[in-house]
Amino acid sequence: MRGRPKVGELRQRVTIETPVDIADGAGGFTRSFTPLAQVWAKIEPASAMEQFAEQRLEQSRTLVVTIRWRADVASQMRFDHRGRKLLIRGAIDPDETRRFVKCACEEIT
Repeated sequence: MRGRPKVGELRQRVTIETPVDIADGAGGFTRSFTPLAQVWAKIEPASAMEQFAEQRLEQSRTLVVTIRWRADVASQMRFDHRGRKLLIRGAIDPDETRRFVKCACEEIT
């Protein structure tokens, strides 16, 4: 992950979504997501992978999403960018100045 971005590089509008677990009445739960905030972001591809699993080819893409500092961003949340769902796997403050948060994300297909 590269250093601190310029503010003008945060050009994509994304919605941060937080998970909500709803009891299903049988001892389990159903997970849904509710919008938390809309923020400007920079989305960069990080890697792509194909693997053969359960008799079919599966593709996985990872991306780095950079946003302005928010203390409430955590793994298991996700971003919605134009209908694309990006699950947050981890979030860090790259230079520990609380200016930006870089999130390692996996695109959900």
